[in-house]
Amino acid sequence: MAGTSPVAAKPGRPRDAGADERILRAVVDELAETGIAGLHTNSVAARAKVAKRTLYSRWPERNDLILAGLSTLGVHLRAPRTGSLESDLRLLYDATADALHSPRWLIGVRCSLELPDYPELYALFRRDCIDQPLAVVEDVLFDAERRGELRPGIDRSVAAETFAHSITGFSTHTARLRGVLAHGVREPFLDLFLHGVRAEGGSRTE
Repeated sequence: MAGTSPVAAKPGRPRDAGADERILRAVVDELAETGIAGLHTNSVAARAKVAKRTLYSRWPERNDLILAGLSTLGVHLRAPRTGSLESDLRLLYDATADALHSPRWLIGVRCSLELPDYPELYALFRRDCIDQPLAVVEDVLFDAERRGELRPGIDRSVAAETFAHSITGFSTHTARLRGVLAHGVREPFLDLFLHGVRAEGGSRTE
């Protein structure tokens, strides 16, 4: 008797859709308690309620797993491309300050003190969590230079570092104890920064 052939069942168990999120959350929780040196994949697997093979199928190396967890704490920026240097910097400032305001960011700060002891991991962390946002700020400055908004002779790399590290400084625990909040000093900082990098007669957002 003719009939429709049954659909062959896929071998193995279906992929756990929520495993990645649980694993990364577990990595961050472990880093908060033990730091980089004390993190063990067994503990991450137990905390995430997954088998170790699930970890290894996604992140084969311990460093891969740690970097994935740290990357969730980083600042990931995209160039706004509003057509105005001031508007772009305002949006980048807010995005950075929002990310650094999270208590989770302090875990990344703690781990950054250990990273020099792990050169390979530090190189990857720098690429994904430090160089990426700096490159976005440089892109914004480059676009402004092409529009004639940037003062001639400005070193875009130095300007980007100044912009990013200033916001980081406003977000430290010490700054908060002094009553300095990144969002609270946005306007005076941007006024000072733009005064230093903007071409004379450059456009200003009202």
